[in-house]
Amino acid sequence: MKKILLLSFALATTLANAQTIQKANPAISNIAVPAKKSVTDDVKPSVVRTDINKRPTNSGTALGKGASFSKVTKIGETSNNQQTNGSIYTRVYSLPNGKVSATWTSSQDGPAVGSSSRGSGYNHFNGTTWGNSTQASLRIDPERTGFPCYAYSSATNEEMILSHIVKAPNTPNAGAATGLMLNRKTGLGAGTWTGTAVLDSSDIKIPGILWNRSVVSGNYLHVFASFTDSGSTQPNRVVINGIRTPQVYSRLNLTNNTWEVKKVLLPGYTSDRIYSGGGDNYAMDAKGNNVAILIGGLSDDLQLYKSGDNGNTWTKTIIDSFPEPAFDYIKTIDTTYSNDGSVSVTLDGNGNAHCFWALGRMIRTEGTANGSYSYFPGQNDILYWREGTPVDSIKSVAQSPDLDGNGQLDLGTNWRADGTRYFSNSISTMPHSMSMGDTVFMIFSGMTENDVDANGKNFRDVFLAYSTNAGVSWSKMINLTQFIGFNQEQIYASISPTSTDGNLHLVFTQSSSIGAYDATDNPDAGLVVYDIMHLSVPITSIFEGTVGINNVKNEVFNVINNYPNPFKGSTNIGVNFAKSVNVTVKVMSVTGQEVYSQTFERIPAGLNNLELNLGNISAGVYFYSIEANGFKTTGKMIAE
Repeated sequence: MKKILLLSFALATTLANAQTIQKANPAISNIAVPAKKSVTDDVKPSVVRTDINKRPTNSGTALGKGASFSKVTKIGETSNNQQTNGSIYTRVYSLPNGKVSATWTSSQDGPAVGSSSRGSGYNHFNGTTWGNSTQASLRIDPERTGFPCYAYSSATNEEMILSHIVKAPNTPNAGAATGLMLNRKTGLGAGTWTGTAVLDSSDIKIPGILWNRSVVSGNYLHVFASFTDSGSTQPNRVVINGIRTPQVYSRLNLTNNTWEVKKVLLPGYTSDRIYSGGGDNYAMDAKGNNVAILIGGLSDDLQLYKSGDNGNTWTKTIIDSFPEPAFDYIKTIDTTYSNDGSVSVTLDGNGNAHCFWALGRMIRTEGTANGSYSYFPGQNDILYWREGTPVDSIKSVAQSPDLDGNGQLDLGTNWRADGTRYFSNSISTMPHSMSMGDTVFMIFSGMTENDVDANGKNFRDVFLAYSTNAGVSWSKMINLTQFIGFNQEQIYASISPTSTDGNLHLVFTQSSSIGAYDATDNPDAGLVVYDIMHLSVPITSIFEGTVGINNVKNEVFNVINNYPNPFKGSTNIGVNFAKSVNVTVKVMSVTGQEVYSQTFERIPAGLNNLELNLGNISAGVYFYSIEANGFKTTGKMIAE
């Protein structure tokens, strides 16, 4: 297993000491995030930031009409804190007649027993309601699996979920990877899943493929996966044509249920540029006869493989070459920019591939132990390239936003000593994309300046950028999840590759803890439960710029403002109530500490002034929340 050394920058960009961490079970402390630089200073010279603040005009793509307000629903839960190692899976799908299906890695037990119940959770929206979230969290697989990817065949009206098999503890061959589980079900929602092991190992001593990406187009199911796990339970790594742990392609003909291609290297996937593959550092999309596979990695080329004939022939494009071909973690290399291993690709209406990746940065110096290197976690750009343009036309299309406009991200230390971080990912990371005609949507995970916990660490939200002219220009960033409230971490967001009802559909993990926080990294934490959330966002509200303004239809009350603002000692919040209700008002500091809480009982309908007596509160910025009848609104105020 290769080790990683993590380099940190202090806020003044002073280089801190590197620490050795185990990739499978990281332990990091004293990590600081660098101040944000301009893109021209902080990326390769070939990367030019253009049009990031230009809002495109609607190109006239028919997108349909949906509801007027975003809606978020808990659809499941899991004790598994990891839904990917980097790139996002397809975990939600917008289906005909306004139906939606979703999947995720679910588990009812924790790492202490090897997450023996781990498998594919599944829930379905029938056009009116979601299924029971508790029942949906039970795995559909006949045995222990993980990291499911959803695919749908419109030709057969068949749902498919593929996940990888890793044998459960206290079973024969415990810990061994033995292939994929193909779960199939005809019909939407109701029905029984049938799980079959596919693409398995011919010899149990040779690990099977893991971390699949699966897409249906026409009569074919396309699968791309990593051939082996690099964990200690998998010591016998697969080597093909000189490439360790290679990534391989397979294709199932759905007409005759025959695997026409099984676990083959793509043409051009050769050892002269590739030392080893990896898990979850790739993405795939397919439409019509076109198939696109994007592969990245912190010490690898960013490569696009494209087929126009359902995977029979391929072309390869190196979008961004790594300075040291087939980097073996032994050679030294000066500081270089790359990608953090989280990538996404979507095919537009003309079959062109739109490629996204999170900026990464790494170094390997003399004296570093073999198999180790260092990386910088403070990178803050989602980069973009469109097929058909020169490879030097890469540009930044999104960043975690500088909300106060002071020229840098005001972030706390987001990597604790217990290792609760998201692997080797950057500040802005985990892009996932979809397209409709010439309109391309890209969501990503970003940190929010004014949403911090009691230790000053920043929570993550899900952000969106979009283009209506096939990637020529891009919108400003939109925070899709800020309306849910402060002190909530939204991570691992997946966007449906389709929209049948005029809404974007997302599934993400939500918790009140920052980072990968469970008993794996924190033995004293016990079993931590994470919520699986579904979010629908009307496309019309995105174009109208109303997302994050009137995000949820609140028929109970609306807030006028607080006054005076700034204030000393006390302030009033004007609220208009549609009916008599009990109201709870809370005030929090920027560090997440609650400094005030009061419940006003039987507030009458009409305009009311809620007086908040805060006493000798320290000067500074505070956030208030007003909650009544299940609706919650937050706002910002300043104490003098």
